[in-house]
Amino acid sequence: MSGFSDLRGVTAADGTTKARIERAAITLFAEQGVDAVTTREIAAAAGVSEGALYRHYKSKAELAGTAFFAIHQRLAGAVRAAAEAHGSIEGQARAVVAAYCDAADEDWTLFSYHLLNTHRFLPTLPRGGKRETESPVAAVEQIIADAMARGETPKGDPDLKAAMALGVVLQTALHKFYGRIPGEMSAHRPALEAAVIAVLAS
Repeated sequence: MSGFSDLRGVTAADGTTKARIERAAITLFAEQGVDAVTTREIAAAAGVSEGALYRHYKSKAELAGTAFFAIHQRLAGAVRAAAEAHGSIEGQARAVVAAYCDAADEDWTLFSYHLLNTHRFLPTLPRGGKRETESPVAAVEQIIADAMARGETPKGDPDLKAAMALGVVLQTALHKFYGRIPGEMSAHRPALEAAVIAVLAS
């Protein structure tokens, strides 16, 4: 039997062997760090043999990277969809904050794994490459650049302003991970929205 009752996959169909492997891996990675976890531990937690794990992934590194970029691309899609539903930068900002909060509350394990491993994977991407442009960061940068072009927010460096705005949400999520902020992310949405809107107006 699997060590995890939640059998949702990252790239795999829920309930499949591959989904159990992915769920076991990201849970262990989020708790202990990618480097500290072995494929034997992942297989044991998933209730499969190491051989079964290697039938789906060639290595722990491939598993960790595939999971990260799948979550990364999913977040980017959520950010773009949220922004497209609103015509003003304030509406877009509120919608993007909501998208991040909803993603965190829907699957905290996935969200926290992505949050804690951004520094591991993003520096490896070439600027402007396909994976880099399919990122939530690039999506937020584009939203802000478009708002600047429309005159809705002061001119400046959209990359810097995106970093500042995302920092409001992601640093809060990091404090939640460390147990310094209680409750679901959505409980803090009004404060996060106000702070992001203030950043964009600066």
